Amino acid sequence: MTISDREERKNLILSHERERARKLAHHVIEKPQPRIWMIFIPIFFVFYFWKLKEYENGLKVFAENHLIPRSRTLEAVFAAEEENRPVDFESLQDLNGDVTENARALRREWLDVLAAHFRLLLAAQGDSYPALVRSAYRNKSNYQLLCRQLGKTETAYSLALLPKIEGDTATLRQITETMAEGMDTLRKKEVEEIFP
Repeated sequence: MTISDREERKNLILSHERERARKLAHHVIEKPQPRIWMIFIPIFFVFYFWKLKEYENGLKVFAENHLIPRSRTLEAVFAAEEENRPVDFESLQDLNGDVTENARALRREWLDVLAAHFRLLLAAQGDSYPALVRSAYRNKSNYQLLCRQLGKTETAYSLALLPKIEGDTATLRQITETMAEGMDTLRKKEVEEIFP
């Protein structure tokens, strides 16, 4: 069965992006580990469950925030396709608030690559996300190229945001690099699953 409805393709893409954000959250946020001695002192076991609940909430918040620019870009591309017009990038300018000119240019570069990717997938044929990717990119090397471009542009943009974020610069850089590494790992695995 081939999906011809653009809305259904959009939902497949969004579902895939949501799942990837969830997987990335598990890669970035460390799960608290129970200590064996905790079973002998119940109050510490309660503390562990409190930390576990905090971890689960952190995963959810991380995934939701990671998904925001992707879902908004997908919506902008979808609207542009429905109305047969260019993507309105101005509607995406407030994604991270007030940023430097350099960061703004890098954000636009990343969003250009992301929007072009979504546009291809919305025009593709298939009844699953992997089928859409195979239809749009035709072969493994084309999709690998897209994955590298997305990774490179998103990481450059994320690093450009660091000076405006309060906190320890080294820690923020390490988190950004962990996110980039996690996305790279997820994309490589995805490429192998889609193009075995």
